Amino acid sequence: MSTSGSSSSKNKTSLMRGIRRHFDEFVTIAVVWLITRAAVLSPLLLPRLSRGKLPEWISFALAAVVYILLAMPLRFWSREKMRRFYFTRNASDHHRNPYEKWLNTGILRHLRGILWGLPFLACMFYLLVLRKFLDVKTFEAPIHWLAMTLAGKSVSDTGTGNMFLALVVIGCVIGLFGLLFAYGWWRDLPVEFMPVRSIGTQKTFHWSRRIRKRHGKELRANAVVNILLCVPAVAGVLAVMGPYVAKNVDLSLSRDIVLSLVLRLLRQPLPRLQLIELAGVFAVLYAPFCLIRKARDAALIGQLMHENSHHSHHHDENREQHAHPNDEGIDQEKLRSHLEHLGEEKPEKDAAQNGEKKDPQA
Repeated sequence: MSTSGSSSSKNKTSLMRGIRRHFDEFVTIAVVWLITRAAVLSPLLLPRLSRGKLPEWISFALAAVVYILLAMPLRFWSREKMRRFYFTRNASDHHRNPYEKWLNTGILRHLRGILWGLPFLACMFYLLVLRKFLDVKTFEAPIHWLAMTLAGKSVSDTGTGNMFLALVVIGCVIGLFGLLFAYGWWRDLPVEFMPVRSIGTQKTFHWSRRIRKRHGKELRANAVVNILLCVPAVAGVLAVMGPYVAKNVDLSLSRDIVLSLVLRLLRQPLPRLQLIELAGVFAVLYAPFCLIRKARDAALIGQLMHENSHHSHHHDENREQHAHPNDEGIDQEKLRSHLEHLGEEKPEKDAAQNGEKKDPQA
């Protein structure tokens, strides 16, 4: 029987209570979270600080290394502390040096999610990275080809084709790839809230699959609420980028020309003012709601783990009682192996005794 209603109500009632009781730890997690994000993004400023002497790919590589070695393990540290807002410390949570387990589990969790996001990441790589190394004509060649194809024209014909429809199609395809990536990342979400330091990587993914199969409805409902909590940040980004685009693009021109100008505008680095405004959106409209989302996940997944552990414990006890009701606690596996061992030794003993009897006659 599903526990959707009970888990949902318990999650709602315990969320804020857990934050209030552990508010100092919640603030600590928030500060560490912000410092970690700043540490990961700081290498991206090196090309500007070096005035173009340092290649951008080196800054991206440094950011990736910092993320893997620092941010990835700290994700499990913060989730572990959030889980303890609602449930007491596990008996085996005193294991020291969990960094290696956190790192291995984090790498595997990211690889599994990235496999689902390869099409989306390939599109983002083309739009955000290759655009800096390609000229405008080469960069817009795939869009121009699709626009001419949708207009029923050859690529060698004059004109721009149906540029608007081409961009709509491309946007829908990228959106579908993004949804596929989001689903693949969401599948292993319970992994981040497991007691990895005590159960290890393999059992962590085993329990994640079990929770996803048994409580998919609760997890999907929680994901919908988390998506709604992202709406303020999305609205903030649109509020910053909308006036910027409107100021630099003549909207009175034809639709296809406007879209082409927007694409060229997005290829340029953002001015300092827009960067500061986006940083404000991140600090005010994204970071607080992100921490609330993680606290929601910790409360729900911790509750589901608690219910499943008790269910598995009672199920194992009932199975043992029904399988051998009159055995009075005898370990059947040890008894069976002992009997088999005796059965193998009996012919050897008989042969040895027969040999001893024949020796006097000899």
